[in-house]
Amino acid sequence: MTTRNGSSMKSLIPADHQTESGGSGPSDLAETRIATVLGMKQIMRGSIRTLLIKGLAGTGKTTVALEILKAAGAGKGAYISSRVPKDLLETHIPAMKETIDNQEFLDIRLEDATSVLDFVMRLTQSKTVRTIVFDSWDGLAKELDQKERLRAEKTLMALANNSGAQFVFVSEEPGATTIDYLVDGILEVVRVEVEDRVVREFILDKLRGTKIPQHKYIFTLLDGKFTFFGPYTIPDYSKMRKFVQRPDIGESYSFGSGALDRLFGGMTPGSTLTIEYDETVPYPALRAIELPPIINFLSMKRSAILLPLPGANDELTSSILAKTVNAHAMKDRLSILNVLRTSDIKTASLPKNATPEEIHEVVTTETIRLRKKSIDKTVLLVKSVSALENLFASDLDSLLEVTSQEIITLQQSHDAHILFLAKDSPIRSRILSMSSSYAKLFVKDGTVLIFGVKPHTGIYALQHLEDPTIPSLTQLV
Repeated sequence: MTTRNGSSMKSLIPADHQTESGGSGPSDLAETRIATVLGMKQIMRGSIRTLLIKGLAGTGKTTVALEILKAAGAGKGAYISSRVPKDLLETHIPAMKETIDNQEFLDIRLEDATSVLDFVMRLTQSKTVRTIVFDSWDGLAKELDQKERLRAEKTLMALANNSGAQFVFVSEEPGATTIDYLVDGILEVVRVEVEDRVVREFILDKLRGTKIPQHKYIFTLLDGKFTFFGPYTIPDYSKMRKFVQRPDIGESYSFGSGALDRLFGGMTPGSTLTIEYDETVPYPALRAIELPPIINFLSMKRSAILLPLPGANDELTSSILAKTVNAHAMKDRLSILNVLRTSDIKTASLPKNATPEEIHEVVTTETIRLRKKSIDKTVLLVKSVSALENLFASDLDSLLEVTSQEIITLQQSHDAHILFLAKDSPIRSRILSMSSSYAKLFVKDGTVLIFGVKPHTGIYALQHLEDPTIPSLTQLV
């Protein structure tokens, strides 16, 4: 049996996961993320004395177990491996090498259950070990008959309770086994497919003494680290930062967001990007895609037109823009045209009971007017198809016709065009066929997710880690 003692330790859970808002997430976010998921705080802190981590091969069980081990502190944990030696484990999960080096490592591939139990007893008697990981418990348990296994498991439960140490059992055994009924908590790790993309979930099947209002959460193993996501949080717009102008990306326009630029590669002049969203997506998440390109266009002395989404708060939109764009730019180079209400902030009047053609004429007139005021004659049009569908539900063919004309005009003038389209739109397929690029925005397990369909991209969790108006995107891997 080989062992290795560790030394220093840095953090409770990694907060420096890759975010695409222009940098790494702030280090103080670690504690915030733990607290957002009820139950994970207890697991990390060790109040759940015995925990079973279940899942098929490759789902991330070992990485999750190592994060819990890391939370124990330097030299206060032990990793008991019945599967791989230390050097191979560090090769498989290089991001956790420091954690593995900093704790006791026991290679028990050639040991029997009795000797392992004896060693665990000695570890707990020292009172210095706070967390012991058994990876995998199957490797030991399968050597025992049913009675011996149950006796060994009950012994380990007693050791955990009497010593105050936390025991974490990693298992690939399908279905319920004897240990399921003995442990304080069960964390199941799974992989599911979303549009040919892998999404990782953990499921809190059992946590004694803890209410579990939400059982499933999304997590990622980006950079070999375990980062999970609580339910989407509405941003606090009072904490807005000064907007930093983002220059064009070669021949493409910037979205005003490093995250969106990296995801989509910027906006090609003359292109149309359609954002499809379902009814569960919170409006602030849509606003995080809608407003940055408008703000960036205006900051670069270009012009923009906005036809807001249904239910948009015009006063809030105006207050956000007013904090990021000077008053002259808003008055001179921005038009907000709300087709659903009459008492709105706008720079052009829309006729009552207008037809799709009349709305198109207003947009065209505004585009021509604003092009003259744009430093390079470029205009950004951000439009809600959903709002127009609500207005022209009985005349969708005309709406499609003017939308097609609009797309052609913008292509010829090298303007930029962003459409917001509801997932259940009756003209969805026609709109998507006319779009240069296409992305989906939806909610799973309370987390807002986004990915590109055309072109194909990875899938990302959308948060507001640094600025409420700018999205932070973390890739799910």
